[in-house]
Amino acid sequence: MKPITLISMLLAAFFLAGCDSCEVVRVASGKLHFSDGKAQEIPHWNEEGWTHFFFVRHAEKVDQSDDPDLSAEGQARAQRLAEIMKNAGLNAVFATDKRRTQQTAEPVRQRANLPAVLQYPRADEAETLWLQTQLTENRGQRIFVVGHSNTVPRMVNKLMGGETQLPEIDEKNFSAFIIVASRSLGDSEYWWKQY
Repeated sequence: MKPITLISMLLAAFFLAGCDSCEVVRVASGKLHFSDGKAQEIPHWNEEGWTHFFFVRHAEKVDQSDDPDLSAEGQARAQRLAEIMKNAGLNAVFATDKRRTQQTAEPVRQRANLPAVLQYPRADEAETLWLQTQLTENRGQRIFVVGHSNTVPRMVNKLMGGETQLPEIDEKNFSAFIIVASRSLGDSEYWWKQY
């Protein structure tokens, strides 16, 4: 095992220690704030060269059609995400071209007072280039990304250099909240929480 991988695993274990059933309720001042009132610092928050990604799966949708809207429950979840992220200091909000991801991202964009929800490619082969572009052009920034049950773990795995193999997010799990601190592809750390 590479020394950097071991260090990342130990840091992740330390970061993840604490309340197993607590949910993220706010991101502010470089910390995750939880439903039990505790807070944990987000590693590398103010360190030069570290880009922070916040990955979520789209919220609940009305049906199983190809491009459905969010359900009422999904709209409420999107508003909750906007509240969680309002003080995170986001620099960009990205989503795929699907309505459910756009509708999940839009309240976050509005709360962050950003000009638009930007689009990223859903194709596996285009994601690596997109991630590299973000790590170059948006180095040191905070990026919120709304994806799908398969694209979110796939992008996290790419940021981790392919060593970590996160499984697809369960179809019933709409509350996955994954933070990745990254200097480059393969030089990243991640934390999987719930919100």
